[in-house]
Parts: sequence; C-alpha cells; structure tokens
Amino acid sequence: MRAIVLGCIAGALAGCGASSYVYTPETTNAVAAGLPAARTEIPQEHPQGAVEITSYGITDLQLQGARVPSLHVRMLVTNDGDDTPWRLDTSQQFAEIAGEGRSAPMYVNADVQTLPNVTIARGERRVLDFYYPLPPRMRDDAALPHFEMLWQVATPERTVASRTAFDRVEREPAVAYELGFAPYWWYDPFYPHAVFVHVHARRSV
Repeated sequence: MRAIVLGCIAGALAGCGASSYVYTPETTNAVAAGLPAARTEIPQEHPQGAVEITSYGITDLQLQGARVPSLHVRMLVTNDGDDTPWRLDTSQQFAEIAGEGRSAPMYVNADVQTLPNVTIARGERRVLDFYYPLPPRMRDDAALPHFEMLWQVATPERTVASRTAFDRVEREPAVAYELGFAPYWWYDPFYPHAVFVHVHARRSV
C-alpha cells in the first residue's frame, strides 16, 4: 500500500504504508510510468490512437481523519490521427470486483477543467487517474487478487468499450508511486455513498 496526499480536495487527504505487490494486466503489452500496462488501439477496425491502462493498486486516503482505501487506476488516451476529437465521460469508467460488484470513481484527476467530461483532440494525450472506493473488507492489496477496469471512449466511428483485467503479482517494480499530478480534480457529488453495487444480468424472455 502506498501513500498519497490530495491537497486540492476539501479536507485533509493523506496515506501511509508500503506494498510488495503490483497489478499486472492479463494482456500486458506495454509499459506506462514503469508499470505493466495493457494497450488497445482504437477503433480496432481503423486505429487512430490508443488507450493504455495501468494500476498502482490500493492506496490509503485520509479524509477528515477517516481511512479510505481506494483503488488507483491510470488511463492514458492518445489521439494520433483522428481530426474529430474523442470524448470520454470519466464518471462512466468503472472498476469491477468478482463477487463484490461494480463501482464508479469517487475521485478523478486530469489536466482539463471540463471534468467529468474530457475531449482528446488530434495529437493530444490525456492522462487520467481514477480512485475507486472499495468494499469494507478490502483494506489492502492482500485482499484484492483480481479486478477489472471497464472503460469506454467515444470516437467518430463508434463508442469503443472494453475491459482490462488485472491480476496481483508478488513483486515490486522499480518505480516510484505517482499521485495524479494534473491540476484539476473531479469527485462524485454522492460520495461517500459511492460503493460497489452488484450488476445483475437481465434474463431474456
């Protein structure tokens, strides 16, 4: 578990601890900030850029004196050649844990003032840091062996939606922990009511 400070959010946010784990995408094919990442070219039928997903695992936040474990996932979106800007709603990027359900982010960090909505123009690269609440019993990385990030980006051709699965690996990469470094933050106005909720498949009739 790693420590961070979110000075720009109302209330003191801090953390402490260390972890011997790293989360590795099941389809690792890239490296982002020194961590294993999954890169997906989009749209797949006519690639104009890519999405890269990586994770720093569980981070301890301190919000008004209360410990709030959160799952930190970083999403990098690069528009290399599409003249029409891509669109992304950060509130619609979800984390899913088997047996626990699905959650929207409680905090998002990026370098744009338009959060929760982001546009990625041709030649732009956006770095988005998502912080998800966790079920009460998951207080550190040892309790989270696997999770999935469900993401979507709207391109002119279509909305590209996919999921990136992560497995916990018992090793520590040679990389310093990075808090979301961009100047702008967005938080779920319904937090702390943001929790993992079970998603039930609709039965066909």
